[in-house]
Amino acid sequence: MPITEINNTMPSFTEWFEAIGYNKTNEFRQEDNTKRDRLEFLFQNYNIPYDRPERMTARDIVDCTPLFQDIINRKGNELCALRLVPTKSGLPKLRQRGKTLNEYLGNWFNTLDINPDDYKVEVVPHSDETKYSATFIISDKGIIGEFVAGGHWQLTQGFFSAEPISFLYDWNKLVLSKPDEPVADMIKTMLDFLHIPKDKQNLLKTNLNAKFTNVDYLQGYFEYIIWPGNRKMFVDYNRLIPDMIGDVDYKLPEQNIKLTGICASPGIASGKVKIVLDPTNTIFGDKDILVCRMTMIDYVPLMKKASGIITEEGNILSHAAIVSREMKIPCIVGVKNVLVDLKDGDEIEMDAMTGKITIKNR
Repeated sequence: MPITEINNTMPSFTEWFEAIGYNKTNEFRQEDNTKRDRLEFLFQNYNIPYDRPERMTARDIVDCTPLFQDIINRKGNELCALRLVPTKSGLPKLRQRGKTLNEYLGNWFNTLDINPDDYKVEVVPHSDETKYSATFIISDKGIIGEFVAGGHWQLTQGFFSAEPISFLYDWNKLVLSKPDEPVADMIKTMLDFLHIPKDKQNLLKTNLNAKFTNVDYLQGYFEYIIWPGNRKMFVDYNRLIPDMIGDVDYKLPEQNIKLTGICASPGIASGKVKIVLDPTNTIFGDKDILVCRMTMIDYVPLMKKASGIITEEGNILSHAAIVSREMKIPCIVGVKNVLVDLKDGDEIEMDAMTGKITIKNR
């Protein structure tokens, strides 16, 4: 996917939560805005690698301070992601990726209408050639996630250039949705970073209010990437998302079973299928079941009316799946060929406890 499309059409969790009126949006915004502070703590104290940024303030840029001059001299012509993180509550995070710092300063930063005293700046390393990415959750129930070749936006947004591999670790055995020994080895290496012996946990508990499983893994939601040269790093550590997943069963999706997918938000719904390819030009009845390739933020008005949501792509940790849980709407994601197998007006029952969809009228 072109980097301009990622920048312009890939909303963050916070943007999703604002769109649905989630009552804990500010809490989640603060968690997201401070993720690299937590990752820095893990790096400094446990040698856990992450996409470590150059740090300054927007005021440093405006006033061309020695700190800014040093960063621009060293990093000005390197690809990066530029994050402007607010230091005051209620302000939006601003971000771009895929260009050099010099390009951002000339074509983007100077167009922003901001108070430079209200933002800190992170110049984050970036590569257009990410080899592998993973998103996963560690909780008391185990570890569940997905691993894919290419950029991690595929997993967060639910649109795939390559078929992801789901994985589950129940503290006894690592299971993959399809056998792949090299991927299994990469997952084991990734998880080893977050296995913290009991005698080293207190620092994290005291400083980050961290929680651990009964087998000494750091709990949380994590994003992880591997760049060329086998450069491994974490790009997110969020402490709130595991509680948002709640009681979703940790199990791998069933393979090659027609009209079956991953339970993203539990519940059972019955109604008429409405296949939506363009959410801005669709007549959608109350209690219709929304069927689409993948929900994006402009689907929110339809999601609010839907009795259930079914998507052809996506996974349990994609943004739209977690948002559907907060909306308390039954949701099944990753239903292969659903846009072919279901027709507009079909009467169906979707069971988002088992992941199965039943056509009632034919």
